[in-house]
Amino acid sequence: MNQKIGGMNIVAICLLLAVITIPLDYLWNSYFIALFSIVALLSNNFFKKIEYLKANKFFWIVPAAYFFWSAITLLWDKQARHSEYIIKGLESKVSWVAFPIIFASIERIDPKSIKKILFAFIATNIAGSLYCLWKAYLEYKATNYINILFYHHLSRHINISAIYFSMYCVFSIYILFFYFFFKKQSGWIRLLSLLCVGYLAVFIMLLSSKIFIFLLYLSALIFIVYSFYYFKSKLGTLIMLVLLIAIPVLLIKFPYVQSRVLDTHIKEYSGPEDDQNGLAVRGVLWESSWKLIRSKPILGWGRYSAQDALEKQYMRMGFLEGVKENYNSHNQYLYTWLCYGLTGLLLIAIYFSKLLQTFIRKKQLLGIGLLFLFIFANITECMLEVQKGLVFFLLFVNLFLFHPLRQQLGKVTA
Repeated sequence: MNQKIGGMNIVAICLLLAVITIPLDYLWNSYFIALFSIVALLSNNFFKKIEYLKANKFFWIVPAAYFFWSAITLLWDKQARHSEYIIKGLESKVSWVAFPIIFASIERIDPKSIKKILFAFIATNIAGSLYCLWKAYLEYKATNYINILFYHHLSRHINISAIYFSMYCVFSIYILFFYFFFKKQSGWIRLLSLLCVGYLAVFIMLLSSKIFIFLLYLSALIFIVYSFYYFKSKLGTLIMLVLLIAIPVLLIKFPYVQSRVLDTHIKEYSGPEDDQNGLAVRGVLWESSWKLIRSKPILGWGRYSAQDALEKQYMRMGFLEGVKENYNSHNQYLYTWLCYGLTGLLLIAIYFSKLLQTFIRKKQLLGIGLLFLFIFANITECMLEVQKGLVFFLLFVNLFLFHPLRQQLGKVTA
């Protein structure tokens, strides 16, 4: 297990394979996660694993508690009567147990290997985006339909939602800044990194996810303040200023993106004509969720009964698109409360807050950035309910938590 290939041991190589398949096919990602889990399980002896787990109890016990609580809610979930639903429900949440225990119990992955893993993630996103652009261009030439170059039309070529792809690209920009603009680097490396940042920013605009365009803009503002006051980085500040100017310019230059933003305004949902107004639609989703939460606030409805009740509520409110597309709450915090009650919501809140506290104390900038991105994105999405969101979050958050980017000894204390 300690034999190295390209400076990386077998555990790190298997983790790299799991990471680069996150934006790609679900099946391949599942295979490589399974491979990483098996290799990690065999990478050190049982007593060493117990020692590491004892030293870091909080950060695997709380997510495990969330998993077991979600399993317990199946007891009163009236829609989960068949074994296939129970198995599916448990399988969809098993990452809450697996990732924290795996990352907490293995030998520390060295910072150089982590850097290679993160760069591989960026490379996969760029390669995937180029493939999407090429396929979309060919389709545009055949149809002359410009919308093919935007949003889900663009990202579907690698079978991923534009929203999740946008999140991966924004996080890739965070990684580039962490390694190349807050630290001294050679000029040509910084130039290459700058080109990657610019390309990813343009691609995020093409993906047209309003929440991630907003978070990219907000991130630029935060980076400007942080780099100016803490890093004294003139280059980092200048690049972020350019990005702040470029985003509204790109909005104007891309009519599809501009129309998506302009179509979103605060109003009460009044029928199918508002199906493209994200705020009006979420008004229906959140109101429906809150009505159901109030009837079972402590224990929740259970995952399947909650979704069934939501669809009935959408029908009563005339939101047929929500029934057709099987929409959830599009707010992770409301949806967790709806499905798993106040107990589930509190477990999530405790976990997130303790993670943030630990990352801030240890000055883990990428961990802070990941939490910032994920916590805000889940105001309008339910990213803990699908593999593309759950695996991305739990894999990287546990990597940064238990395997610091700076080599340091000692346990991760809660």
